[in-house]
Amino acid sequence: MNVAQTDVLKQIRDVIDGHYQNGAAPDRDEDNNVLGEWRIFNLSDAYEERPPLQYLISDVLYYPSLSIVYGGPGSLKSMLLTDLMACVVAGAVWLPSGAEPGKSFAAQKAAALWIDFDNGTRRTHEHFEAAGRAYSLPPDAPLHYVSMPRPWLDLTKSSMVEGLRKHLLRLGAKLLIIDNLGLVIGDADENSGEMAQVMGNLRWLCEQAECAVIIVHHQRKSNGAADSGIRKGDSLRGHSSIEASLDLALLVERKDGEDDITVYPTKVRGYRAFEFFGATFTYQHKEGTRDLQSVRFFSKQILTKAEREENELKAAILTEIMAKPGIEQKALVDAVRDSVAALTGKNPPGINKVRGTVTKMAAEGAIRSQGEKGKAIKYWLVS
Repeated sequence: MNVAQTDVLKQIRDVIDGHYQNGAAPDRDEDNNVLGEWRIFNLSDAYEERPPLQYLISDVLYYPSLSIVYGGPGSLKSMLLTDLMACVVAGAVWLPSGAEPGKSFAAQKAAALWIDFDNGTRRTHEHFEAAGRAYSLPPDAPLHYVSMPRPWLDLTKSSMVEGLRKHLLRLGAKLLIIDNLGLVIGDADENSGEMAQVMGNLRWLCEQAECAVIIVHHQRKSNGAADSGIRKGDSLRGHSSIEASLDLALLVERKDGEDDITVYPTKVRGYRAFEFFGATFTYQHKEGTRDLQSVRFFSKQILTKAEREENELKAAILTEIMAKPGIEQKALVDAVRDSVAALTGKNPPGINKVRGTVTKMAAEGAIRSQGEKGKAIKYWLVS
């Protein structure tokens, strides 16, 4: 091999070495040939002490990680993430208690980057102005965003992913939000195995940039009755490789016209277990306009199905006792079962369940009972 050839090979190796983070050279075989992206570990690596997970949002979002937040149109998923991003930049409490107690989360202060191809530049400016003012962020706060009406980012191309990594490292960002997935996959079909490459590139990005990557995505269209009983995670639109690659998937649901939302973790990997939580969207308009002045989400208590059913049962018991003071237990149980069935349109609750709830309410002092041995127990409201 002549000197010129040796110089060319050295240049090639220098270029390859430059693709590796920390300047570490790639692994080579015994003949000094590059082993490509392969880096072989062994148990000595596994046994090394690793630092604890770093959480941007306590118990919810750590880094590096790859997550998706999805929901139907108008579910407020993008606004929720705008609030989350401003909260991280401020290092404030995410979803603080509002009118009702609920779940709140501490945030680690960090720089963040948002890439938007969905909302348009004017609306994106408006959203971040409103969120920034709600958290009293100064103009030079490390809240960065890109907003383009024409999608140009293609996550199937490694060169673009590498460019994005460099921007994240330059900004020192620990949070990246991309809105939305369907607009950054180039010519790939989101319902095909081509998404494995996109998600693989995103996994590489979050690891190499040491940040939390959140992708905004959509819920697949409902099939009505055919969807009843399906796992909530099955409503994530697109190929199965999307969900398979995630550390966290959050489904945002909102009833039409309401400012309350419920957030369901439909996939959790490597996280401390947490249940669904609720939030209330609050906002103010600039005087005389429809432009947003400030936006903020606050926590809201969301009851489980069992808790809602128990409350319905207790309300029915109190109603029947109010209508018939001194009502005997058997008559009370029968009346409550009939009223709950009529109210819900479902089968009546079991006799033992109603009787047990009545007994519990009496023991807790919520209602007053009286009865002698061998005689029927009667119930009154507490004066």
